[in-house]
Parts: sequence; structure tokens; C-alpha cells
Amino acid sequence: MAFTTTAELGDTIPTIIEKAHLTSQFNAVMAGLVWNIRKGQGQGSTVNVPYFGEVTASQLTEGIDMTSSETMEDTNVQITLNEVGAKIILTDNALEDDQEMVSSIAGKILGQANEKKRDTDLLALLDNGTNSMGGASTTLTMGHIAAAKAILGGNATTSAGPAPLPYVCVLHPFQTLDLVDVITPIVPYTAITAGAASGISGYGATGTAFTDEILRNYTIGRLFGMNIVEDGNVPVISGSTDCKTGVFSMGEGGAIILATARDWDVRPERDESLRGFEINCVGRYGVGNYLNGWTVELHTDRSTPA
Repeated sequence: MAFTTTAELGDTIPTIIEKAHLTSQFNAVMAGLVWNIRKGQGQGSTVNVPYFGEVTASQLTEGIDMTSSETMEDTNVQITLNEVGAKIILTDNALEDDQEMVSSIAGKILGQANEKKRDTDLLALLDNGTNSMGGASTTLTMGHIAAAKAILGGNATTSAGPAPLPYVCVLHPFQTLDLVDVITPIVPYTAITAGAASGISGYGATGTAFTDEILRNYTIGRLFGMNIVEDGNVPVISGSTDCKTGVFSMGEGGAIILATARDWDVRPERDESLRGFEINCVGRYGVGNYLNGWTVELHTDRSTPA
């Protein structure tokens, strides 16, 4: 018996293509946490940010001339600016035939690529911290974060002194999970002495206002007076399941510098012989550590949860 199926009618059945979606990206948070400096027109190809050292005072003797003097010295931190960009070529045929507004989508994708590049450049600077907490295959603990804050506050004056407040802690989402597991342990009801109802058994979380907020919203928010910020762009260390994040002095006058000469600019360029357009997105910036002692690296495991 003969049947008429979609195989026989394939030439007349239209192919339905739904609206395309962009690949979701992690929020590029680092640029909003660091010391932002804008380089003006005609001010050279570098940004120079000096800092001064300390001098020593001595006890004096009445009636005796103070003959010794101290040397006032400065140290320059130089940030070199470079162009960063990406390009997509769209042919005339692609522009004519694709149902999506591909030129607009191309500009957005290029902008996201440059944002991710800048974010990872800034994240890489956390590895330059003078001090490091944790180590290979180490699980992040609250003690690591508390120690990092103490180190920043107690940084020796011979190394530029205590890091200025406020501080911020940047973590990969998988590191945050390690903290959540520690802060909100699941224990038998019989082990919960406060509020345990007689004759009720089962499991629950130890309850405080802090842990309740984490259980409701899965956010730590603040710890030891510092904002806890997640950045999924933190890369894994090659050949391991570890990563390097950190605690640092944030904002103007802080530990990490982002110097910008030109913001992202998306421009199309016609190529007649190619019969298409180049969509170019280019910016110019530089990054650097102002003072390494004002950053504490957190080197811990960031294994994918299982």
C-alpha cells in the first residue's frame, strides 16, 4: 500500500527557523571593581602612576643640630596601552539571505568578545599578588578569605603600607559553592538543639540570618565586611582543576589599574572586491598592578560540581 509522507513532500514543506539566540556570556565584572584611569588625547602611549616611599624619623637631642636628612623617593608604575579588537566578515549574500539582522548581531558578538578579553586580562593580574592563600587542589574556606583581608590590612609600610579600603573578593562560581557548603551544612534534626521539635526527625540546615539568606537566594553577598563577587570568566589552570582569584583593594587608588584610551567602537568597512563588509570592533586599553602587596591571591580548586 502506498503512503504519502513528509519524505515525499519534502520539497514543498517549508523549513521553519526560530529566532536565533546568542551564546550567553558571564558578566565581565572586573572593570567596575578596579582603578579606572582615562588617558587623554595627545598624552602619550603610556599611563604613569607613581607612588612615594617612606622616610624614618629619629630621636633628637636638645641643643644638638639635626644633621641627618632623609631621601624622598618615588617609584613609577607604567601602564602600556594596546589596541584590542575582533572582526567578522559578512558577504553580500549572507546579508541578503539571512533572516536575522546579522550585521547588528555581529556587532554585539564582537563587543562581548572584547569585554571578555578585557575581563580576563584584569583577572590575570590577581596572580601577581605578593601573598597567596590556599594551594593546588585546596578547597576554599572562609579562613582563606579572612586571612587575605588581614594580610591587606597589615601590609608592611616598607611595601607601601596597608591597602586602602574597601576590599573586594572575586571568586569563580564553583569556589562560591565550596563556601556555601561550609556555611550551610545539612545536619540531622537531632543535632539541632535550638528549636528542634520533639518527635520530629529528618534533616535541615543550621539556621542564622546569614545562612537563611544564602539558602533563600544562593548569594553570600558580603563576608568579613567585603563584597563577594562572582566572575565566571576566571580560567582554569592548565592541567588542573584549580584557579586563581583574589582579594584586593578596589576602586580609585586601589591595587589594580585599568587605563583606557579608546572605548569599543564598532565600524563597518566595505570591501568591494570581496563583495561584503568587514565589521570591526576595536578599543585601546592597558592593565597593570599598582602595588602587588595590595592583592592576595586565592589559589584553590574549582572543580565542576558533581
